[in-house]
Amino acid sequence: MENNTHKNPLNKKKIILFIVYSFIAVCLLFAVLSMNDISAINEQLKTVDFKYIWLAIISMLGFILTFPLSLCILTRARKCDIKMTTTYSIAMTEHFFNGITPLSTGGQPFQAYSFHKARVKVSESTGLLLTNLLIYMIVTSAFALMGLFYFDILCAHMDSWWIPIVIIGYALDILVLTVTFSLGASKKLRAILMRFIYFLCKFRLFKKLESKADGIKAYFEQVQDAFHDLTKKKGSFALALISKIIAYAFYYASSYFILLSLHIPMEPSHMMLTISGTAFAITAVGFIPTPGASGGVEGSMGQIFRSIVIFIAGSAIIPTATAIANGVMLIWRLLSYYFVMLVSLVFYIGLEIYFSKKAKKADITTDEK
Repeated sequence: MENNTHKNPLNKKKIILFIVYSFIAVCLLFAVLSMNDISAINEQLKTVDFKYIWLAIISMLGFILTFPLSLCILTRARKCDIKMTTTYSIAMTEHFFNGITPLSTGGQPFQAYSFHKARVKVSESTGLLLTNLLIYMIVTSAFALMGLFYFDILCAHMDSWWIPIVIIGYALDILVLTVTFSLGASKKLRAILMRFIYFLCKFRLFKKLESKADGIKAYFEQVQDAFHDLTKKKGSFALALISKIIAYAFYYASSYFILLSLHIPMEPSHMMLTISGTAFAITAVGFIPTPGASGGVEGSMGQIFRSIVIFIAGSAIIPTATAIANGVMLIWRLLSYYFVMLVSLVFYIGLEIYFSKKAKKADITTDEK
């Protein structure tokens, strides 16, 4: 089972698809902007106070630097034979591959492949990645639920047709959290999945699956053993959870400084509103099947930030609130999506160079023997 799951996920066809997805993401950003008064947005951007933009960049760098720590902590807890610098780099590649794939599905498969290249068993790495995903879901869902305390403020100036989208987004977020936990912890779900696989084996079309069914069962058991072990290591699990809370506090807080850069009179007491509102906007559209939820995030951020801007600055700002909100959205999206993906891409390139050099060194050593 282990040997059949490690094919390089980056074949030529997928690379072309990634380029197409990236192009779609850029086009959707411009499409959302085109639906608004671009000249009005430009006028607002001309007034930007760059000292606050630098604070937003520092906040986003805080997110980038702390994001991989949870996976490093979990890997250390499992005593995996892998350098922490390698684990850190593998964790950093998640942003790039999630950002260029629909529904953010590319990160974990590539990370599993990278762990395999680092000689970590795929059942082991899957357990690590599933636990890390659960921690991510717990943290982002908690921030999003905090947004519900500010529901009246955040939705005060939202177009009414966005409300069903928000409800669907939150429902699916809770569903994904439940499924993620169940995949790692539920023996009943594992038994149901295996019964389904054995059922498929009865059909000629899936006959080849019969010889692999026992291996799949062993793989599921190993994954759940790793997941169970990690969640029972309360100290390591709590530390990983805290590191992810810090990471996403940095991530969501960047929008606070961007609002300040556009001269919205933010007070320190508004920080939690901004953090919760940003999480609220992202969760509402997380189910949109475009790379990085492109199109949906831009739309929801514009809606939420308009409500925040009017709440803080007062009704006198209503005529320019939409332009300011979209200016905030544009800057935040450039930092949180494109900038983060660029940094992640650099780590991916460095990781590939490292693996390439390591493979060449291993070949030279083998030839000498």
